[in-house]
Amino acid sequence: MQINQIDAFLAVAELGSFSLAAEQLHITQPAVSKRIRQLEISIDTELFDRISKRSILTPNGKAFKPHAERILQELKSYRSSLSRQQDAPSGSLSFATSHHIGLHRLPDTLRDFKIRYPQVDLDLHFMDSEDACVAIANNELELAIVTLPELADEKLTCEPVWVDQLVAVMAADHPLARQREIDPAELLEHAAILPSLGTFTRKIINSLFAASKGQLKIILETNYLETIKVMVSANLGWSILPRSMVDSSLSSHRLRGLDVQRPLGIVTRKNRTLSLSSTAMIDLLRAGRTDNSK
Repeated sequence: MQINQIDAFLAVAELGSFSLAAEQLHITQPAVSKRIRQLEISIDTELFDRISKRSILTPNGKAFKPHAERILQELKSYRSSLSRQQDAPSGSLSFATSHHIGLHRLPDTLRDFKIRYPQVDLDLHFMDSEDACVAIANNELELAIVTLPELADEKLTCEPVWVDQLVAVMAADHPLARQREIDPAELLEHAAILPSLGTFTRKIINSLFAASKGQLKIILETNYLETIKVMVSANLGWSILPRSMVDSSLSSHRLRGLDVQRPLGIVTRKNRTLSLSSTAMIDLLRAGRTDNSK
């Protein structure tokens, strides 16, 4: 069953003539006859009785007519809705982000988004950055705002928005706290509290010590940077965290000879058409990046 077949059926039903329907539809009469015949075959019933020069609906044709009208009305409603969506974002925007970004980077952007697009319902999924990237690659989500992988899946498009400067952190009474800069080798002598193995941030940290002869003395691993911050402030160990998380409860230090960073930003799937709502969110994030660079 095709839309042009339904158009032809309703035109003949209204005008009672294949020739008049052909004129209205701007096609030939044989084309109308072919469409009606194909429709009759697809629903396995005769729709018209040809009596003299008139085409009269059969009982089954009369029963089918309201269904055909509803099909066309649904199509018109969909086209109208689609046209409105092309004018302004609407509906639901489902996207993923990490707890850290959701707490420290996104609030202003989300507030601005809701002010600009109040008709969009935000469906926010807090996920580990690694899991969010997998969800994007599997087409389970269309947008993620997370820590970017060093080597991204070939299915993904990654766009940096922010850069986290990473620093060594510890409690004020930690043995190394009085040093302005710390040699990474010195940290190996003390207990560490680090992001979980396999996370993008942990991979960055592990690379700092890859050439060291000693091993990290890890007493706790967790995906939640806020938990690490609390544990470090209690002097249970040192860690490496974004400078933006440092407050009076922590002592922060550069690692001697190293500039340690991690990129945060947008992840989408290559060759996937994004919704207007996702595009609007990405535009706001890019605008924020431009503002921050001034």
